[in-house]
Amino acid sequence: MDKQYLKQQLMGFFDQYQTGINWALCTLDIKVRILKKGDCLLKQGDKNTDMFFLCSGLLRYYSLSENGKEYTQTLIKAPKLAGSTRALTLGQPALFTIEAVSDSIAFSFPWQNFYQKMSQDLAFTQAYAKFLESIFITKEQKEHAMVKHSATQRYLDFCQEFAELKEVLPKQQIASYIGITPIALSRIRATLKEDF
Repeated sequence: MDKQYLKQQLMGFFDQYQTGINWALCTLDIKVRILKKGDCLLKQGDKNTDMFFLCSGLLRYYSLSENGKEYTQTLIKAPKLAGSTRALTLGQPALFTIEAVSDSIAFSFPWQNFYQKMSQDLAFTQAYAKFLESIFITKEQKEHAMVKHSATQRYLDFCQEFAELKEVLPKQQIASYIGITPIALSRIRATLKEDF
């Protein structure tokens, strides 16, 4: 695996948010991760100081309740940064697991070292701020949809955003992502089939 090519993907990811980043400051010690479907990048309860960059594939963030029930929090597509902000910045255990939904390629790198060097560059800090804004906007939109949209609309939105997953992900994972039970999801799917 060409590590320089992978680094270029990370640079391109930040460059989409802000041009003119001084990448000469960047020295990355990366570890490539080839993930098969079901492999985990991070497990709930782990303490981790590395950030992950998803180069290809799809990841699912999920939490386990005290009684072992799974809740899918988010799904992300490459290219994207992945990790636990809580673990990275506070040194506390991650509150979720990050699992490959499909065969994926990612790499990890020590976040604090990278951020200390790169934050000396104004263009990078602007890019990072814009990236964080995009996360907050996505989270806000999902929370809004959970309150304002019907379960059927949330399922249709899921099918539009993650068309490649609607037949691949287990029903329970899709249901928990859109905030309903698997039985309710079955009813929605049956109703949609009748309508078309």
